[in-house]
Amino acid sequence: MPKLQKTLYPQKFNLIFYYAITSFVVIAVLTFTVGWIFQRMGRQALVKQSEGYTHYFISHLNYEIYKDFFLPTLRKDNLIDLKNTRRQLKKLDRIVREETWGLQIKKLYLYDLEGCIMYSTEHEHVGLTIARGADNKLDSALRGVAASSLSLAGKSGVQDSPVAETLIESCHPFYEMTHDGSKKDQVGVLRICQDISNMNTQTTRSYQQVILITGSSTGVLFLALFLVVLRASRIINLRTKQLIDIRKTLEEKVEARTLEIREAYKKLQYTQRKLIHSEKLASIGTLVTGLAHEINNPLASISGCAEGLIHRLDAVKEGCGSREGWDVFPEYLKIIHDETYRCKTIITNLLNFSRQSEPEFARLDINRVIDDTLSVVRCQSQIKTQNIQLNLSKESCIVIGDPQQLKQVFMNLIINAVHATEGRGEIAISTSRRQTNVHVLVRDTGVGIKPEHLDKIFDPFFTTKPTGKGTGLGLAICYGIVDVHSGRIEAYSEGPGKGATFTVTLPLANDQS
Repeated sequence: MPKLQKTLYPQKFNLIFYYAITSFVVIAVLTFTVGWIFQRMGRQALVKQSEGYTHYFISHLNYEIYKDFFLPTLRKDNLIDLKNTRRQLKKLDRIVREETWGLQIKKLYLYDLEGCIMYSTEHEHVGLTIARGADNKLDSALRGVAASSLSLAGKSGVQDSPVAETLIESCHPFYEMTHDGSKKDQVGVLRICQDISNMNTQTTRSYQQVILITGSSTGVLFLALFLVVLRASRIINLRTKQLIDIRKTLEEKVEARTLEIREAYKKLQYTQRKLIHSEKLASIGTLVTGLAHEINNPLASISGCAEGLIHRLDAVKEGCGSREGWDVFPEYLKIIHDETYRCKTIITNLLNFSRQSEPEFARLDINRVIDDTLSVVRCQSQIKTQNIQLNLSKESCIVIGDPQQLKQVFMNLIINAVHATEGRGEIAISTSRRQTNVHVLVRDTGVGIKPEHLDKIFDPFFTTKPTGKGTGLGLAICYGIVDVHSGRIEAYSEGPGKGATFTVTLPLANDQS
């Protein structure tokens, strides 16, 4: 049902809007991600390339410093003291600047094995000592392993001094050299800081180009897909409009058919009420046969008593009446009174039963309904001689129903039982309460029902009675009435001559009903 509801009532979805927003976010994320990856890869390649070049350059610088400064100075002064000997500092400074000219070397440091700065292009740093663990690159070079890192502009560099350019900082072991350039023991660490701002600018430009190319490519792809989505959106909107039109047409048809069903249901209810009333009249016709004789008896008594009283009054008027003639007046009047009220009761019960009214469902005791029904049918002389055993439940059997319709059901069942027994058998009526239901059983020892007729007896116009003796609507109407009361009616018979049992099951009324 929810799927059908979603199909018939589609939600509005702005495909173009969501596609544009999603595509913009995806293009932005993809473009900057690809650019960042390429920039990172470019910087890593730049660092590796610089490391290789720096390794070659430092090896050459190591040889030149040792050859042109260390060996001559040691032969001449027997001691190297750059901090206190201005001449030595200038000589080494000249050699370094000659070797690094045009190579964008911004800073150069020479450390001994204790981390003390022996030489620096920043003369004020000479003599300072870097503690172990404070500089990872220096510690690595002191162990004989070269190390490099990229320092971006604006961040702290060597000795926590601010960096104005983008630098490659490299620390390499400094070795004692022979005249032929062979390395001997490590005597210190050489650190150089090379300005690669131009290279970084090229990398940034490459990053911008990658962003531009990626953005353009994805933008073209976005436009191509946008045209496809736009076409799809138009088709979807067209189909949605068609679906809405179909929904409206379907709603109109359903509403029209609903009205037709309501009208048909009203006509069916009207026809059912007419059938119930027709069957009731048929039952009344059956009752009237017995009631005519029943009413005739009290009327005969009334007539005889009235004639006797008239004769006695005439005798009194003529003066020949005796005292004893007056004594019978109260007795005759009582007989007239009782027999008159007897006729009135019979006619009142018959009128109550035959009255046609709209169904009114209310709480009622099923035992009381059965008693009222028997008070009507027992007036017949044929039923007076019938042996009817009544065994009603002592528990309260309250149901929700229309008393007139339920009386019609039990009236039909009792009259059918009387016809089946032909006044010679036994009829037993009992009620019982079981959990949520009330069971009413009407048994007879009459002619019974053939097995092949059990499935048909509740069909309209089906009857086993001779032509003119039954309409075939009695049990069908009983079935309809019981069904309206949310109950069921069932028939059972072992076969011809073995009687029949009809069971009416009705739901008990709730305490809140």
